[in-house]
Amino acid sequence: MKGIFNFIRFFVAILVIGVMIYFAGRNNRENYCNLTNITIEMDENVFITNDVIIQYLKKNKLYLDSIKMNDVSFKNIEFLLVNHPSIKSANVYSDMQGEVYISVKQRKPIVRIQNEKEGYYLDEDGLRMPLSNEYTARMLLVTGDVNSVNENDLYYLSDFIINDKFLKKQIVQIDVSYSELLMITQIGEQVEFGQIKEVGEKFEKLKLYYEKGNSKNQEYKALNLKYKNQIVCIKK
Repeated sequence: MKGIFNFIRFFVAILVIGVMIYFAGRNNRENYCNLTNITIEMDENVFITNDVIIQYLKKNKLYLDSIKMNDVSFKNIEFLLVNHPSIKSANVYSDMQGEVYISVKQRKPIVRIQNEKEGYYLDEDGLRMPLSNEYTARMLLVTGDVNSVNENDLYYLSDFIINDKFLKKQIVQIDVSYSELLMITQIGEQVEFGQIKEVGEKFEKLKLYYEKGNSKNQEYKALNLKYKNQIVCIKK
């Protein structure tokens, strides 16, 4: 008898909790959204801010504070956010009180491309990223006859440079002319790199030169890496 009584108490308790959750969820769906927090994952570049996201949502006629929870689609908001040119991924969710949270990851540009007609970034995935009116990133710059080289090769070269501490510090600009690359270094020396071929081998020669080759610390106008197993130094 006692066991049956305990079972009934347990069943009633579960039923009450279920009813409370049901009505809480129902009331929550009738509440208006309240955008509580925006979290942005980024590196040293700041293309996205809270205000940029809020204004972007408003520009697309999405005013979260005037929408009931029952009428909002977080998936649609996420889809809208990842269509922003500077956002890589987005996650939108809420709690039981209708507080809405937005978490986004900013795209990471690694090189800026500038030719006569247009300018854009290539991001860490090798995809084009438009320049921003809000912010200009300081990074490796590629200029000149950019269309004479394959964009995937240019991405590979840029990725190689920024992932090497020495090269990232030394090489600040690359100028392209008839598919030939001329690199400008931090100290002012030019590096005649040639075509985007044997990239690893050429950079190893360059690093070896700076570490051991120039023992007399002579200043040269340019270093030519186009010849196999040697560096040609051009005097000023």
